Amino acid sequence: MTSRKDGDFGDDSPMDTNEPEGFGSPGLVAALATLAALAATLLWVHMLVSPWRLASGLVDAQRNLRRAEKSLTAGATKLARYYTLAAAAGARRAEQGLDGRSPVYALARMIPTARDALGEARHFVAAAGYSSDAAKGTLDIAQNALRGPDKLIAKDPDDPKGGSQIRLERVAAVAETLDDVRSNIKLAKRELEAVDVKKLPRRFKSDVADGIESANDADETVADAQAGFAVLPEILGADGPRNYLFGMQNSAELRGTGGAMLQFKILSIENGKPHLLDGGSVYDIDKNRQQITIPLPEDAWYLAGIDDAQRFGNANWSPDWPLSAKLTDEYAHATKPDLPKFDGIIAVDPTTMQNLMPGVGQYETKASYVTTNRVIYLLLYKAYASYPIAAVRRVVLGDIVDGFYDGMLKPKHPTELVRGMGKSLARKHMQVWLADPAEQAFVERMDWDGALQPATNADYLNVVQQNVGGNKLNYFESQTTAVDVALDGPDARVRTNVTIHNGVFLPQPRWSMGDTGPIHQPMVNVYVPGDAQLTGVSVPPTCASTQPVDRTLREVCRRDTPAPAEWSGDRPPEHSELGKKVWPVTLDIPAGMEASATFDYVVPGVVRTAGGRSTYRLVVQHQPKLRPETLELRITLPDGAEGVRAPGFKRDGGALVWDKPLTTDLSLEVSWRS
Repeated sequence: MTSRKDGDFGDDSPMDTNEPEGFGSPGLVAALATLAALAATLLWVHMLVSPWRLASGLVDAQRNLRRAEKSLTAGATKLARYYTLAAAAGARRAEQGLDGRSPVYALARMIPTARDALGEARHFVAAAGYSSDAAKGTLDIAQNALRGPDKLIAKDPDDPKGGSQIRLERVAAVAETLDDVRSNIKLAKRELEAVDVKKLPRRFKSDVADGIESANDADETVADAQAGFAVLPEILGADGPRNYLFGMQNSAELRGTGGAMLQFKILSIENGKPHLLDGGSVYDIDKNRQQITIPLPEDAWYLAGIDDAQRFGNANWSPDWPLSAKLTDEYAHATKPDLPKFDGIIAVDPTTMQNLMPGVGQYETKASYVTTNRVIYLLLYKAYASYPIAAVRRVVLGDIVDGFYDGMLKPKHPTELVRGMGKSLARKHMQVWLADPAEQAFVERMDWDGALQPATNADYLNVVQQNVGGNKLNYFESQTTAVDVALDGPDARVRTNVTIHNGVFLPQPRWSMGDTGPIHQPMVNVYVPGDAQLTGVSVPPTCASTQPVDRTLREVCRRDTPAPAEWSGDRPPEHSELGKKVWPVTLDIPAGMEASATFDYVVPGVVRTAGGRSTYRLVVQHQPKLRPETLELRITLPDGAEGVRAPGFKRDGGALVWDKPLTTDLSLEVSWRS
C-alpha cells in the first residue's frame, strides 16, 4: 500500500467502489504478499548485512507470492499453487537463516543501527511464514472449491437427468479452512505489531503501518467469507426446503431496480439439491394487468400514485431493492395465494446473463442459439422484430430465460460462473433480498442488497429513471450526470444536470416502440439528502398537449405525468423516501435528440472539520443499466485550501474533477487544510 502526499490525486487510484471480494479474491493474496514484501525489502535490500539464506528466502517469498497473486487473478490456479508453495519454501529457508551462526551476523552486531534493525528480523520472518500459510489456505479454497474431487458443486447421484448438488459437508470443510486462514492472518499482524519501529530506518517505518493495515483488510475479507459460510447451509436448505423467486428485469424498460420484471422462475433447494419450479411471464399472475390493493408503506410513493404499479410485475419502482422485493412478494401472494412461500427474491437482468454465460456455456432453444455476445441482443432487440405477436414472443423469451436458469444449475464452467456472479452483484445487475433477518444481514454486509445507503455525515446523489412511455427505448439511450459542487463553509452548493440522449433510429418494431416511440419518455428522479433545499431548476418547456404523445414531435418538452411527477408551476413535486428527498421530472425526447434537467440546491452542514482538516464526502449510488451513465463531478474547494487530499480525482485549475462511467456505487472524499 502506497501512502500519498498532500496534493497527489492519483488519477489511476479510484475510491471505494463497494465491490465485494470473495474468499479467493486477489485482494487477500495481495495483502499477504505485502507482508512478505516488507520482510524482503527491509532485510535484504536495505540492511545489506543479512545472511544469504535469510535474504534469498525472504526475497523468494515476496516474489513468488506476487506471482501467485497474478496467477490467481488470471484464473491460473495450478500456476498459483506452484508459486505459493515456492513462497512457503522461501519463508522456511528464511527462518533457517535466523540461526545467527553466520559470521555476517557477528559483523552486523558491531554496527548499532544494523544491530537494532537485525533484532527485528524474527518478526518479519514470522510474518512471512504466517502469510505463506494463509496464502496456501486461500489457494486451496480457490483451487478446489469449484473443481476436483473436493469441489463444492457435484453431480446429484439421485438425479438421472444429470442435476447438480452443493455438498454441504464441503461447505463445512471450507469454513474450517477459512478459520485457519484468518488465524494465520492475525498471527502475521501480531508479528508486525511487535516490531519496534524505532529501530528501523525512518523511511521504512511507514511500511510497517501499511503492512498492519493490509493485514486488517485481509482479516476483514476473510471475516466476510466466514459470515457467508455460517449462513450458507440454511440458505441451501439444510434445515428444510427453501424457495427463491428469480425475477428477470428488462433493462430496455427501466424501473427503479433496473427494469420491468417480465419473466420469473422459482428455485427450490433442499439439502443442497436445487431444482426449478414452474415460472413464466408476470402476466400469468397479473391477469389483464390486474391491480391489487394492499397496505403500502409510507415510502412507497411511486406505487401510491401510479395505479398500474400496484401489481406483482410492476412493484419494483423504488430503487431500494429490499422495499421493492417485499412489495413484489406481497403482491404475488395477494394475487395468487397458492404460490409457495418465498424465502428470498433475487433480481437479475440480461447483463447478468451476459456476465454468467461464460460459466453457463452457450445453449440452444427451439428458436435461438444463445451465446455471450448474443444474449442481450436477442432479449432486448431481435425478439421484438422477429416475433411481433406478443404471445409468441413471450414463449421464445421464456425459453431463453429457462435455458439460462437450467445452465446456472448445471454450469459447464463453475469458476467462470462464480466470477460472473461476483461482477453482477458488485454492479447491482443481481440484487438479493432474503426473508430471514440473519441471512439478510449477511447480504447487507456484502452490499448485495441494492438498498439506498444512509450516507451519514455525507452528501448524497442517486439519479433514477423510470420508463413511463410504455416502450423499450432505454436500449438506445445514453445518460450523463454532471455535478458541480461549490463548498461554502459547512455547506455544499450543488448543481446537478441530467442529460439523456435518445439514440433510437427508424424504423423499429412496433413492440419496441411501444406506446410513445420513437419519443422516449423517461421519468427522471433525483435523490438527494433529506435536508437539501432546492434553490432553482431548469427544464424544457411544458408539452403543448396533455393528450397522448405526439409521435411527430420534434422538440423536447416536459410532461406532467404520471401523477407523482406533476409539477406546480415551475417547481417539481417533492417526495420523501427512506430519508432521502426526491425531485421528479418527466421528459419527452424525440429520436436522435437529447434533453436536460438541472437542479440547484444547498446541502447544509455537510462539510466536517476536525483536527485542522475539513472533509467533504459524497455518496453516489447508481441504477443498473444496459449502458452505464457517465458521472462528471467537479468540486471547487474554498479559497486558500491547502494540503488537498483527493484520491482518484484530477486537478483542473482550482477544481477537482472525476469523470468516469458509473458502474458501481461510490463513496468519494476530499479533504484540505484552510
